[in-house]
Amino acid sequence: MKQTDYREPLFLFLFAILISTLFSTCSFLYPLNPWDDANVYMTIGNAMLSGRELYVDIFDHKGPVLFLMHEMAAMLSRSSFVGIYIVEVICSFYFLWYSLLTMRLFSSSRITLPLTCLLGWLTLSSDFFYYGDSVEEFSLPILAHCLYFMLRFVRDRRTPQWWQALIMGIGLGLILWTKFNILLFYIGGITALTFIAWRHQQLKALGRIVLWVSTGVVLVTTPILAYFVAHGTVGALMESYFMINIFQYHGTATNGEPDFWWFPLIKLSIWAVLTLPIFFVRARWEVKLLVFGTYGVLLLSFATMTVQFYYFLLLYVFSPLVIYFFRKHALSVQTYATITLIGIVSAATNWNIVTLMNGTFPQCVLEMAEVINANKSADSEVLTFSSYDTGIYQHTRHLPPNKNFFMSSILDPDIRKEQAEWVASGKVRYLVREIGAIKTCHEYYDVPVPDNFMCIYDKEELFRYRLITTPHKFLWNLTYPRVLLRHIMPPVTVNQRMLIYERKP
Repeated sequence: MKQTDYREPLFLFLFAILISTLFSTCSFLYPLNPWDDANVYMTIGNAMLSGRELYVDIFDHKGPVLFLMHEMAAMLSRSSFVGIYIVEVICSFYFLWYSLLTMRLFSSSRITLPLTCLLGWLTLSSDFFYYGDSVEEFSLPILAHCLYFMLRFVRDRRTPQWWQALIMGIGLGLILWTKFNILLFYIGGITALTFIAWRHQQLKALGRIVLWVSTGVVLVTTPILAYFVAHGTVGALMESYFMINIFQYHGTATNGEPDFWWFPLIKLSIWAVLTLPIFFVRARWEVKLLVFGTYGVLLLSFATMTVQFYYFLLLYVFSPLVIYFFRKHALSVQTYATITLIGIVSAATNWNIVTLMNGTFPQCVLEMAEVINANKSADSEVLTFSSYDTGIYQHTRHLPPNKNFFMSSILDPDIRKEQAEWVASGKVRYLVREIGAIKTCHEYYDVPVPDNFMCIYDKEELFRYRLITTPHKFLWNLTYPRVLLRHIMPPVTVNQRMLIYERKP
Protein backbone atom coordinates (compact mmCIF):
# COMPACT_ATOMS: atom_id res chain seq x y z
CA MET A 1 0.00 0.00 0.00
CA LYS A 2 1.31 3.43 -0.90
CA GLN A 3 1.95 5.94 1.80
CA THR A 4 -0.65 8.32 0.40
CA ASP A 5 -3.26 5.56 0.60
CA TYR A 6 -3.52 5.78 4.36
CA ARG A 7 -2.28 9.26 5.24
CA GLU A 8 -5.47 11.05 4.25
CA PRO A 9 -7.86 8.61 5.99
CA LEU A 10 -5.68 8.71 9.12
CA PHE A 11 -5.62 12.51 9.06
CA LEU A 12 -9.41 12.68 8.63
CA PHE A 13 -9.92 10.18 11.45
CA LEU A 14 -7.81 12.29 13.81
CA PHE A 15 -9.71 15.36 12.67
CA ALA A 16 -12.99 13.54 13.36
CA ILE A 17 -11.80 12.88 16.91
CA LEU A 18 -10.96 16.58 17.29
CA ILE A 19 -14.29 18.00 16.12
CA SER A 20 -16.36 15.35 17.92
CA THR A 21 -14.50 16.06 21.14
CA LEU A 22 -14.86 19.83 20.86
CA PHE A 23 -18.44 20.20 19.76
CA SER A 24 -20.37 17.16 21.00
CA THR A 25 -21.47 17.21 24.63
CA CYS A 26 -21.20 13.42 24.56
CA SER A 27 -17.41 13.80 24.69
CA PHE A 28 -15.28 13.71 27.83
CA LEU A 29 -14.86 17.51 27.75
CA TYR A 30 -18.43 17.99 28.96
CA PRO A 31 -19.90 16.88 32.30
CA LEU A 32 -23.12 15.72 30.65
CA ASN A 33 -25.36 15.98 27.63
CA PRO A 34 -28.18 18.35 28.66
CA TRP A 35 -30.45 17.56 25.72
CA ASP A 36 -33.66 15.82 26.77
CA ASP A 37 -33.89 13.70 23.60
CA ALA A 38 -30.39 12.29 24.06
CA ASN A 39 -31.17 11.43 27.67
CA VAL A 40 -34.38 9.69 26.62
CA TYR A 41 -32.42 7.52 24.18
CA MET A 42 -29.84 6.57 26.81
CA THR A 43 -32.48 5.87 29.45
CA ILE A 44 -34.21 3.49 27.08
CA GLY A 45 -30.88 1.89 26.16
CA ASN A 46 -30.20 1.28 29.87
CA ALA A 47 -33.70 -0.13 30.36
CA MET A 48 -33.32 -2.51 27.40
CA LEU A 49 -29.97 -3.67 28.76
CA SER A 50 -31.78 -4.51 32.01
CA GLY A 51 -34.38 -6.61 30.21
CA ARG A 52 -37.18 -4.13 29.51
CA GLU A 53 -39.14 -4.69 26.29
CA LEU A 54 -38.95 -1.76 23.87
CA TYR A 55 -42.35 -0.10 23.21
CA VAL A 56 -43.99 -2.41 25.76
CA ASP A 57 -42.17 -1.73 29.04
CA ILE A 58 -40.43 1.48 27.97
CA PHE A 59 -41.56 3.94 25.29
CA ASP A 60 -40.45 6.55 22.80
CA HIS A 61 -41.58 6.96 19.21
CA LYS A 62 -38.19 6.72 17.47
CA GLY A 63 -37.08 3.59 15.59
CA PRO A 64 -35.59 0.46 17.20
CA VAL A 65 -32.13 0.83 15.61
CA LEU A 66 -31.55 4.05 17.57
CA PHE A 67 -32.34 2.36 20.87
CA LEU A 68 -30.32 -0.73 20.02
CA MET A 69 -27.31 1.55 19.46
CA HIS A 70 -27.86 3.18 22.86
CA GLU A 71 -28.27 -0.23 24.48
CA MET A 72 -24.83 -1.17 23.15
CA ALA A 73 -23.49 2.19 24.34
CA ALA A 74 -24.89 1.42 27.80
CA MET A 75 -22.73 -1.69 27.87
CA LEU A 76 -19.71 0.61 28.01
CA SER A 77 -21.21 3.05 30.48
CA ARG A 78 -24.65 3.36 32.03
CA SER A 79 -24.02 6.84 33.41
CA SER A 80 -22.28 8.61 30.52
CA PHE A 81 -22.36 8.99 26.75
CA VAL A 82 -18.89 7.59 26.09
CA GLY A 83 -20.30 4.86 23.85
CA ILE A 84 -22.20 7.40 21.78
CA TYR A 85 -19.07 9.56 21.58
CA ILE A 86 -17.21 6.66 19.96
CA VAL A 87 -20.04 6.23 17.45
CA GLU A 88 -19.91 9.98 16.73
CA VAL A 89 -16.19 9.82 15.95
CA ILE A 90 -16.77 6.96 13.49
CA CYS A 91 -19.73 8.75 11.88
CA SER A 92 -17.78 11.99 11.59
CA PHE A 93 -14.88 10.18 9.92
CA TYR A 94 -17.06 8.52 7.30
CA PHE A 95 -18.91 11.75 6.66
CA LEU A 96 -15.57 13.52 6.08
CA TRP A 97 -14.21 10.71 3.92
CA TYR A 98 -17.16 10.52 1.54
CA SER A 99 -17.38 14.30 1.43
CA LEU A 100 -13.78 14.33 0.24
CA LEU A 101 -14.48 11.66 -2.38
CA THR A 102 -17.51 13.62 -3.57
CA MET A 103 -15.42 16.76 -4.01
CA ARG A 104 -12.84 14.83 -6.01
CA LEU A 105 -15.48 13.80 -8.48
CA PHE A 106 -15.48 17.41 -9.63
CA SER A 107 -12.01 18.72 -8.81
CA SER A 108 -8.44 17.45 -8.53
CA SER A 109 -7.32 20.63 -6.78
CA ARG A 110 -5.36 20.29 -3.55
CA ILE A 111 -7.93 22.52 -1.91
CA THR A 112 -10.33 19.58 -1.53
CA LEU A 113 -8.74 18.22 1.67
CA PRO A 114 -8.64 21.49 3.67
CA LEU A 115 -12.07 22.39 2.32
CA THR A 116 -13.41 19.02 3.54
CA CYS A 117 -11.99 19.71 7.00
CA LEU A 118 -13.55 23.17 7.02
CA LEU A 119 -16.96 21.79 6.07
CA GLY A 120 -16.70 19.10 8.74
CA TRP A 121 -15.73 21.73 11.31
CA LEU A 122 -18.66 23.96 10.29
CA THR A 123 -21.07 21.00 10.36
CA LEU A 124 -20.32 19.99 13.93
CA SER A 125 -19.88 23.55 15.23
CA SER A 126 -23.16 24.73 13.74
CA ASP A 127 -26.26 25.37 15.82
CA PHE A 128 -27.96 22.58 13.88
CA PHE A 129 -25.61 20.00 15.44
CA TYR A 130 -27.15 20.99 18.77
CA TYR A 131 -25.63 18.99 21.65
CA GLY A 132 -24.82 15.82 19.72
CA ASP A 133 -26.52 12.40 19.69
CA SER A 134 -29.20 13.24 17.14
CA VAL A 135 -30.61 10.87 14.53
CA GLU A 136 -29.64 13.41 11.89
CA GLU A 137 -26.00 13.26 12.97
CA PHE A 138 -25.88 9.47 12.64
CA SER A 139 -27.61 9.67 9.25
CA LEU A 140 -25.04 12.05 7.73
CA PRO A 141 -22.38 9.45 6.82
CA ILE A 142 -25.02 7.11 5.39
CA LEU A 143 -26.43 9.84 3.16
CA ALA A 144 -22.92 11.07 2.23
CA HIS A 145 -21.99 7.54 1.15
CA CYS A 146 -25.12 7.21 -0.97
CA LEU A 147 -24.79 10.69 -2.50
CA TYR A 148 -21.22 9.95 -3.60
CA PHE A 149 -22.19 6.80 -5.49
CA MET A 150 -25.26 8.45 -7.04
CA LEU A 151 -23.17 11.39 -8.27
CA ARG A 152 -20.53 9.02 -9.62
CA PHE A 153 -23.25 7.16 -11.51
CA VAL A 154 -24.65 10.29 -13.19
CA ARG A 155 -21.28 11.96 -13.79
CA ASP A 156 -19.09 9.07 -14.98
CA ARG A 157 -21.72 6.40 -15.80
CA ARG A 158 -19.95 4.23 -13.24
CA THR A 159 -22.16 1.79 -11.41
CA PRO A 160 -21.17 0.69 -7.91
CA GLN A 161 -20.02 -2.87 -7.41
CA TRP A 162 -22.51 -5.29 -5.89
CA TRP A 163 -21.03 -5.06 -2.41
CA GLN A 164 -21.03 -1.25 -2.55
CA ALA A 165 -24.71 -1.27 -3.50
CA LEU A 166 -25.34 -3.78 -0.71
CA ILE A 167 -23.75 -1.41 1.82
CA MET A 168 -25.94 1.40 0.48
CA GLY A 169 -28.96 -0.80 1.11
CA ILE A 170 -27.83 -1.59 4.64
CA GLY A 171 -27.55 2.16 5.27
CA LEU A 172 -31.02 2.70 3.85
CA GLY A 173 -32.36 -0.07 6.08
CA LEU A 174 -30.79 1.51 9.16
CA ILE A 175 -32.45 4.82 8.35
CA LEU A 176 -35.76 3.05 7.68
CA TRP A 177 -35.71 1.66 11.22
CA THR A 178 -34.37 4.81 12.85
CA LYS A 179 -36.32 7.73 11.39
CA PHE A 180 -38.22 6.86 8.25
CA ASN A 181 -39.02 10.39 7.04
CA ILE A 182 -35.32 10.77 6.08
CA LEU A 183 -36.10 8.25 3.33
CA LEU A 184 -37.37 11.21 1.29
CA PHE A 185 -33.72 11.73 0.33
CA TYR A 186 -33.72 8.28 -1.28
CA ILE A 187 -37.14 8.68 -2.87
CA GLY A 188 -36.07 11.90 -4.58
CA GLY A 189 -32.76 10.38 -5.59
CA ILE A 190 -34.13 7.17 -7.11
CA THR A 191 -36.75 9.15 -9.02
CA ALA A 192 -34.05 11.34 -10.56
CA LEU A 193 -31.78 8.36 -11.25
CA THR A 194 -34.56 6.46 -13.00
CA PHE A 195 -35.14 9.32 -15.42
CA ILE A 196 -31.40 9.74 -16.03
CA ALA A 197 -30.90 6.01 -16.57
CA TRP A 198 -33.83 5.96 -18.99
CA ARG A 199 -32.35 8.82 -21.00
CA HIS A 200 -28.98 7.05 -21.21
CA GLN A 201 -30.40 3.53 -21.69
CA GLN A 202 -29.01 2.29 -18.37
CA LEU A 203 -32.20 1.04 -16.78
CA LYS A 204 -30.86 -2.54 -16.56
CA ALA A 205 -27.73 -1.36 -14.76
CA LEU A 206 -29.83 0.73 -12.39
CA GLY A 207 -32.12 -2.25 -11.84
CA ARG A 208 -29.18 -4.38 -10.70
CA ILE A 209 -28.14 -1.66 -8.26
CA VAL A 210 -31.67 -1.42 -6.89
CA LEU A 211 -31.74 -5.20 -6.45
CA TRP A 212 -28.59 -5.20 -4.31
CA VAL A 213 -29.78 -2.14 -2.39
CA SER A 214 -33.05 -3.92 -1.68
CA THR A 215 -31.10 -6.94 -0.48
CA GLY A 216 -29.27 -4.70 1.99
CA VAL A 217 -32.58 -3.36 3.29
CA VAL A 218 -33.83 -6.92 3.77
CA LEU A 219 -30.65 -7.86 5.67
CA VAL A 220 -31.38 -5.10 8.18
CA THR A 221 -35.14 -5.55 8.32
CA THR A 222 -35.22 -9.34 8.76
CA PRO A 223 -33.51 -9.57 12.18
CA ILE A 224 -35.45 -6.56 13.46
CA LEU A 225 -38.81 -8.06 12.55
CA ALA A 226 -37.68 -11.49 13.73
CA TYR A 227 -36.87 -10.05 17.16
CA PHE A 228 -40.28 -8.41 17.55
CA VAL A 229 -42.08 -11.48 16.19
CA ALA A 230 -40.22 -13.71 18.65
CA HIS A 231 -41.23 -11.43 21.54
CA GLY A 232 -44.79 -11.02 20.28
CA THR A 233 -44.44 -7.22 20.09
CA VAL A 234 -44.83 -6.51 16.37
CA GLY A 235 -48.07 -4.67 17.08
CA ALA A 236 -46.32 -2.42 19.61
CA LEU A 237 -43.57 -1.72 17.07
CA MET A 238 -46.01 -0.73 14.33
CA GLU A 239 -48.13 1.37 16.65
CA SER A 240 -45.27 3.14 18.41
CA TYR A 241 -42.98 3.75 15.45
CA PHE A 242 -45.22 4.09 12.41
CA MET A 243 -48.77 4.94 13.49
CA ILE A 244 -47.85 7.46 16.18
CA ASN A 245 -45.28 9.26 14.02
CA ILE A 246 -47.66 9.46 11.07
CA PHE A 247 -50.91 10.31 12.84
CA GLN A 248 -50.21 11.50 16.38
CA TYR A 249 -46.96 13.45 16.49
CA HIS A 250 -47.84 17.12 16.92
CA GLY A 251 -44.57 19.02 17.21
CA THR A 252 -46.28 22.33 16.38
CA ALA A 253 -47.90 22.33 19.76
CA THR A 254 -44.65 22.31 21.66
CA ASN A 255 -41.75 23.60 19.56
CA GLY A 256 -43.01 27.15 19.08
CA GLU A 257 -43.76 26.90 15.36
CA PRO A 258 -46.92 28.85 14.46
CA ASP A 259 -49.80 26.46 13.87
CA PHE A 260 -51.53 28.45 11.09
CA TRP A 261 -52.77 27.07 7.78
CA TRP A 262 -50.78 29.64 5.78
CA PHE A 263 -47.46 29.04 7.56
CA PRO A 264 -46.42 26.06 5.36
CA LEU A 265 -47.10 28.24 2.31
CA ILE A 266 -44.53 30.76 3.52
CA LYS A 267 -42.02 28.00 4.10
CA LEU A 268 -42.84 26.64 0.65
CA SER A 269 -41.87 29.97 -0.91
CA ILE A 270 -38.54 29.82 0.92
CA TRP A 271 -38.06 26.28 -0.41
CA ALA A 272 -38.48 27.66 -3.94
CA VAL A 273 -35.88 30.36 -3.32
CA LEU A 274 -33.35 27.98 -1.76
CA THR A 275 -33.59 25.50 -4.63
CA LEU A 276 -33.06 28.13 -7.35
CA PRO A 277 -29.23 28.08 -7.15
CA ILE A 278 -29.26 24.49 -8.40
CA PHE A 279 -30.44 25.70 -11.79
CA PHE A 280 -27.88 28.49 -12.13
CA VAL A 281 -24.72 26.54 -11.27
CA ARG A 282 -22.69 25.60 -14.32
CA ALA A 283 -22.97 21.81 -14.18
CA ARG A 284 -24.36 18.98 -16.28
CA TRP A 285 -28.11 18.60 -16.23
CA GLU A 286 -27.84 15.11 -14.75
CA VAL A 287 -26.00 16.43 -11.70
CA LYS A 288 -28.51 19.25 -11.29
CA LEU A 289 -31.45 16.86 -11.52
CA LEU A 290 -29.99 14.48 -8.96
CA VAL A 291 -29.21 17.28 -6.51
CA PHE A 292 -32.68 18.74 -6.99
CA GLY A 293 -34.22 15.31 -6.40
CA THR A 294 -32.32 14.66 -3.18
CA TYR A 295 -31.79 18.12 -1.72
CA GLY A 296 -35.05 19.55 -3.08
CA VAL A 297 -37.30 16.76 -1.80
CA LEU A 298 -35.57 16.70 1.60
CA LEU A 299 -35.90 20.46 1.95
CA LEU A 300 -39.48 20.29 0.70
CA SER A 301 -40.36 18.04 3.64
CA PHE A 302 -39.13 20.81 5.97
CA ALA A 303 -41.45 23.24 4.23
CA THR A 304 -44.52 21.06 4.56
CA MET A 305 -44.20 19.48 8.00
CA THR A 306 -43.41 20.55 11.53
CA VAL A 307 -39.67 21.08 11.81
CA GLN A 308 -37.33 20.78 14.75
CA PHE A 309 -34.19 22.89 14.57
CA TYR A 310 -31.69 20.01 14.36
CA TYR A 311 -33.43 18.54 11.29
CA PHE A 312 -31.43 20.98 9.15
CA LEU A 313 -28.19 19.19 9.96
CA LEU A 314 -29.14 16.75 7.18
CA LEU A 315 -28.63 19.48 4.60
CA TYR A 316 -24.91 19.50 5.36
CA VAL A 317 -24.62 16.28 3.37
CA PHE A 318 -24.70 18.53 0.29
CA SER A 319 -21.93 20.81 1.56
CA PRO A 320 -19.18 19.05 -0.50
CA LEU A 321 -20.86 20.40 -3.62
CA VAL A 322 -19.47 23.80 -2.67
CA ILE A 323 -16.43 22.57 -4.61
CA TYR A 324 -18.20 23.87 -7.73
CA PHE A 325 -17.35 27.38 -6.57
CA PHE A 326 -13.74 26.55 -5.58
CA ARG A 327 -12.70 23.92 -8.11
CA LYS A 328 -10.34 26.31 -9.94
CA HIS A 329 -8.69 27.60 -6.78
CA ALA A 330 -5.39 26.28 -5.51
CA LEU A 331 -3.95 26.33 -2.03
CA SER A 332 -2.23 29.50 -0.92
CA VAL A 333 -1.35 31.36 2.25
CA GLN A 334 -4.50 33.44 1.80
CA THR A 335 -6.63 30.31 1.45
CA TYR A 336 -5.20 28.74 4.59
CA ALA A 337 -5.63 32.01 6.48
CA THR A 338 -9.26 32.35 5.38
CA ILE A 339 -10.11 28.78 6.30
CA THR A 340 -8.43 29.16 9.68
CA LEU A 341 -10.27 32.42 10.38
CA ILE A 342 -13.64 30.89 9.48
CA GLY A 343 -12.91 27.93 11.76
CA ILE A 344 -11.95 30.17 14.69
CA VAL A 345 -15.06 32.32 14.35
CA SER A 346 -17.27 29.24 14.09
CA ALA A 347 -15.78 27.71 17.24
CA ALA A 348 -15.89 31.01 19.12
CA THR A 349 -19.63 31.30 18.52
CA ASN A 350 -20.47 27.66 19.19
CA TRP A 351 -22.89 27.48 22.09
CA ASN A 352 -21.43 24.38 23.70
CA ILE A 353 -17.88 25.74 23.67
CA VAL A 354 -18.95 29.21 24.85
CA THR A 355 -20.97 27.95 27.82
CA LEU A 356 -18.26 25.46 28.78
CA MET A 357 -15.53 28.12 28.75
CA ASN A 358 -17.74 30.62 30.59
CA GLY A 359 -18.59 28.11 33.29
CA THR A 360 -22.31 28.40 32.53
CA PHE A 361 -22.84 24.95 31.06
CA PRO A 362 -26.18 23.59 32.42
CA GLN A 363 -25.45 20.86 34.96
CA CYS A 364 -27.95 21.21 37.80
CA VAL A 365 -28.90 17.61 37.16
CA LEU A 366 -25.58 16.52 38.68
CA GLU A 367 -26.47 18.28 41.93
CA MET A 368 -29.94 16.77 41.77
CA ALA A 369 -28.45 13.30 41.39
CA GLU A 370 -26.31 13.87 44.49
CA VAL A 371 -29.38 14.88 46.49
CA ILE A 372 -31.28 11.75 45.46
CA ASN A 373 -28.32 9.39 45.90
CA ALA A 374 -27.57 10.80 49.35
CA ASN A 375 -31.01 9.64 50.51
CA LYS A 376 -31.11 6.40 48.59
CA SER A 377 -33.32 3.63 49.97
CA ALA A 378 -35.32 0.64 48.81
CA ASP A 379 -38.24 2.84 47.75
CA SER A 380 -36.20 5.56 45.98
CA GLU A 381 -38.12 5.37 42.70
CA VAL A 382 -37.61 8.46 40.52
CA LEU A 383 -40.05 9.85 37.96
CA THR A 384 -39.52 12.80 35.58
CA PHE A 385 -42.91 14.24 36.39
CA SER A 386 -44.77 16.15 33.66
CA SER A 387 -41.42 16.86 32.06
CA TYR A 388 -38.80 15.63 29.63
CA ASP A 389 -35.93 13.38 30.65
CA THR A 390 -33.40 15.62 32.41
CA GLY A 391 -30.69 12.94 32.56
CA ILE A 392 -31.52 12.13 36.17
CA TYR A 393 -31.87 8.41 35.42
CA GLN A 394 -28.30 8.14 34.11
CA HIS A 395 -26.72 10.08 36.94
CA THR A 396 -28.64 8.35 39.75
CA ARG A 397 -28.34 4.97 38.00
CA HIS A 398 -32.08 4.47 38.36
CA LEU A 399 -34.39 2.91 35.82
CA PRO A 400 -37.78 4.50 35.18
CA PRO A 401 -40.56 2.83 37.16
CA ASN A 402 -43.03 3.01 34.28
CA LYS A 403 -43.39 2.82 30.53
CA ASN A 404 -44.09 6.52 29.87
CA PHE A 405 -41.27 7.89 31.99
CA PHE A 406 -41.39 11.36 30.42
CA MET A 407 -43.93 13.64 28.75
CA SER A 408 -43.33 13.58 24.99
CA SER A 409 -44.58 15.84 22.21
CA ILE A 410 -47.27 13.32 21.30
CA LEU A 411 -49.64 15.11 23.71
CA ASP A 412 -51.38 11.87 24.64
CA PRO A 413 -53.66 12.15 27.72
CA ASP A 414 -52.97 8.47 28.46
CA ILE A 415 -49.35 9.37 29.23
CA ARG A 416 -50.47 11.94 31.78
CA LYS A 417 -52.91 9.43 33.22
CA GLU A 418 -50.24 6.75 33.62
CA GLN A 419 -47.87 9.18 35.34
CA ALA A 420 -50.65 10.27 37.72
CA GLU A 421 -51.42 6.64 38.56
CA TRP A 422 -47.78 5.92 39.41
CA VAL A 423 -47.54 9.00 41.62
CA ALA A 424 -50.77 8.02 43.41
CA SER A 425 -49.55 4.44 43.92
CA GLY A 426 -47.04 5.54 46.54
CA LYS A 427 -44.22 3.69 44.77
CA VAL A 428 -42.49 6.88 43.58
CA ARG A 429 -40.40 8.73 46.13
CA TYR A 430 -38.91 11.51 44.00
CA LEU A 431 -40.46 13.66 41.26
CA VAL A 432 -37.96 15.50 39.07
CA ARG A 433 -39.16 18.41 36.99
CA GLU A 434 -37.84 21.12 34.68
CA ILE A 435 -39.82 24.31 34.15
CA GLY A 436 -38.97 26.90 31.56
CA ALA A 437 -38.26 24.98 28.37
CA ILE A 438 -40.62 25.75 25.51
CA LYS A 439 -41.92 22.21 25.50
CA THR A 440 -42.73 22.35 29.18
CA CYS A 441 -44.49 25.73 28.85
CA HIS A 442 -47.32 24.15 26.89
CA GLU A 443 -50.56 23.65 28.84
CA TYR A 444 -50.25 19.89 28.35
CA TYR A 445 -47.33 19.90 30.80
CA ASP A 446 -49.05 22.15 33.37
CA VAL A 447 -49.82 19.41 35.88
CA PRO A 448 -49.93 20.31 39.60
CA VAL A 449 -47.62 18.41 41.93
CA PRO A 450 -49.64 16.31 44.42
CA ASP A 451 -49.98 17.69 47.95
CA ASN A 452 -48.23 14.70 49.50
CA PHE A 453 -44.92 15.78 47.88
CA MET A 454 -42.65 18.55 49.16
CA CYS A 455 -39.96 20.46 47.25
CA ILE A 456 -36.43 19.61 48.43
CA TYR A 457 -34.46 21.15 45.54
CA ASP A 458 -35.22 24.31 43.57
CA LYS A 459 -32.56 25.99 41.47
CA GLU A 460 -32.35 28.01 38.26
CA GLU A 461 -29.75 27.66 35.55
CA LEU A 462 -29.09 29.33 32.23
CA PHE A 463 -30.50 27.46 29.30
CA ARG A 464 -30.56 28.05 25.55
CA TYR A 465 -33.83 28.68 23.75
CA ARG A 466 -34.56 29.04 20.09
CA LEU A 467 -37.98 30.60 20.36
CA ILE A 468 -39.38 33.07 22.87
CA THR A 469 -41.40 35.89 21.34
CA THR A 470 -43.58 35.72 18.25
CA PRO A 471 -40.97 37.45 16.02
CA HIS A 472 -38.44 34.86 17.11
CA LYS A 473 -40.84 32.05 16.34
CA PHE A 474 -41.27 33.28 12.79
CA LEU A 475 -37.65 34.17 12.16
CA TRP A 476 -36.19 30.96 13.51
CA ASN A 477 -38.54 28.76 11.51
CA LEU A 478 -38.48 30.74 8.29
CA THR A 479 -34.73 31.29 8.10
CA TYR A 480 -32.94 28.09 7.15
CA PRO A 481 -29.31 29.37 7.12
CA ARG A 482 -29.45 30.18 10.84
CA VAL A 483 -25.66 30.17 11.13
CA LEU A 484 -25.52 33.44 9.16
CA LEU A 485 -27.68 35.20 11.76
CA ARG A 486 -25.71 34.27 14.88
CA HIS A 487 -24.49 37.82 15.44
CA ILE A 488 -27.68 39.53 14.31
CA MET A 489 -29.94 37.40 16.50
CA PRO A 490 -27.99 35.23 18.96
CA PRO A 491 -29.73 32.37 20.78
CA VAL A 492 -32.11 33.62 23.44
CA THR A 493 -31.33 32.48 26.97
CA VAL A 494 -33.49 32.46 30.08
CA ASN A 495 -33.30 30.78 33.45
CA GLN A 496 -34.80 27.31 33.71
CA ARG A 497 -35.98 25.94 37.04
CA MET A 498 -34.90 22.47 38.06
CA LEU A 499 -36.87 20.90 40.92
CA ILE A 500 -37.01 17.76 43.04
CA TYR A 501 -40.09 16.81 45.04
CA GLU A 502 -39.93 14.12 47.72
CA ARG A 503 -42.92 12.16 48.99
CA LYS A 504 -43.82 13.18 52.50
CA PRO A 505 -43.38 10.52 55.21
